[in-house]
Amino acid sequence: MGSSTFTEPVRVESGVAPSVSEYAEGAEGLGEGRVLLALSVASFLGTLSFVGIAPFFPEIARDLDTTVPRLGQAVSAVLLLGSALGLVVGPLADEYGHRRLMVIGMVAIAVAMLGIGLSPSYPVLLATSPAGGLGGATVLALPPAIAGMRFVGVARRRAIGWTVASMAIAAVGGVPVLTTLGGSVGWRAVFIGVGLAALGGAWLVRDALPPDAKRTPAPLPPRALWAAYPPLLRDRPTLKLFGATALRTACWIGLLTYFGAYLDEELGLSTRQVGLAYMVGGAGYCLGSLAAGGRLGGLPLRPVTAVSNAAMGLLVGLIVALPVGAVTTVALLSLAAFIGAIGSVGLTALISEVSPGGAATTMALNAGIFNLGAAGGAAVGGLLLAFGGYEALGLGLPVFALAAGLLVLAASVTVAPSPDRALSKERGHLPR
Repeated sequence: MGSSTFTEPVRVESGVAPSVSEYAEGAEGLGEGRVLLALSVASFLGTLSFVGIAPFFPEIARDLDTTVPRLGQAVSAVLLLGSALGLVVGPLADEYGHRRLMVIGMVAIAVAMLGIGLSPSYPVLLATSPAGGLGGATVLALPPAIAGMRFVGVARRRAIGWTVASMAIAAVGGVPVLTTLGGSVGWRAVFIGVGLAALGGAWLVRDALPPDAKRTPAPLPPRALWAAYPPLLRDRPTLKLFGATALRTACWIGLLTYFGAYLDEELGLSTRQVGLAYMVGGAGYCLGSLAAGGRLGGLPLRPVTAVSNAAMGLLVGLIVALPVGAVTTVALLSLAAFIGAIGSVGLTALISEVSPGGAATTMALNAGIFNLGAAGGAAVGGLLLAFGGYEALGLGLPVFALAAGLLVLAASVTVAPSPDRALSKERGHLPR
């Protein structure tokens, strides 16, 4: 089935997770297309579960006798819980099985969405936050981990590209569909529908993903959760790629945070026009994600990743530094999103190949680093804007992306594997 294969379940001792090669070698199992569909649906619904609620804030606030800021606090609680739980979910998934944790995550999203749709008051809605946080931590971190573990070569890049594209589609296409439906059936029916779709997604994940390896049941001590991370933090190539993730994210999120204000203040666009500009940019990101695993999938991974991240940075600078019109500016945004998505997919694929740790642990940490980069980009962008205006923003943000490209090139593994990498690739051992 293409360049990806799956093994039948194997019995392993508790604490020893199958390595990438053990998943990639052996008899072919379930079809590549079904696995890609399951990962894409999970990524789509996971993203939709937290980006889809914001447009309904005014209606929900009126019906639940609360305020929009309080609803925003509920979403923030979900994101914070998701960031914290992600560091726990990764090692748990590597230890007890990716499919099992994915199903749990999809069910958690279903509980959160059904809870929102059926909430009689704000406190009840707030009580759905733990389920939403668990679902987000699981469903957004594990699909790229599973793609990196279950596929090899070009198939890996294609699978990661589809998971990233599904997230973009949720924001670009899913949110408008929800708001259109909400105008006809109301916000409660919309979120109940999303919850039911998540239950269907849980069934699809369980049916499509290859079974987890059978393990000898044993409890996982809390210290073992944190012991999964030192091998990652001691490995220099992996650290460099994590650094590239933080830097390229700082550049991209630093732009997106203030791009709307730039369009309004400098180019005089209306709120609706600004929204359309972001939609065009999102479409570019989606297409770039698909291209990274499609026509561009056969190109050398490391150079393509380095060049695309650096090129994205240069385009970010042009977007806010050149005195061009609105149409050209939005076109540059879409091009930057397209090229940046290629760099993002490539970086994720490289991390999957290089990391000495478990796939889910690696992607959970990468997601946390992404969040740190996003926060840093927004903060640095604000400082640049305050002290030097949009010109400073256009000059400062590209530096981060250029540095990310250099780190990608510097992360090449040219020496013998470290003991941590050798141990992990051979046995996938999780210390206890």
